[in-house]
Amino acid sequence: MRRLKVLLVEDDEGARLLYCYMLAAAGYKVNAVRNVLEAFAEIQVNRPDVIVTDIAMPVLSGLDLIVGVRSNDEFADLPVVAITSFGEKLREQARAAGATDAIDKPTDMARMREVVEAATSQYHPSVTSVKCRPLQNFPR
Repeated sequence: MRRLKVLLVEDDEGARLLYCYMLAAAGYKVNAVRNVLEAFAEIQVNRPDVIVTDIAMPVLSGLDLIVGVRSNDEFADLPVVAITSFGEKLREQARAAGATDAIDKPTDMARMREVVEAATSQYHPSVTSVKCRPLQNFPR
């Protein structure tokens, strides 16, 4: 069974590393980028199975990413999970923009896995996560 590919978009290095570890430990193959522009480039080259994105980032926000993904016919079906530390109002904005789900930041490993699995099961019902393998493309 193949491992699901997660594109993690997070500008804060500490949070990016933490979420990489969480997602990899949950069995996902993780590619991490620092901003929305890098995310758009990565989506074109290496289509993920799910996107996990911070909302509040400089230049372009996670909301911009969600709207961009949803407005592109080739990628409109990608599940997108938004993470934010700015509460319910921003989570609702993310859902209104087209996020599959939105969760509070910080989050724990169990919640992250639960939300990502729920989001991906809607789009990839026959593929599940498997045991963790060493990280690839881990940000340094």
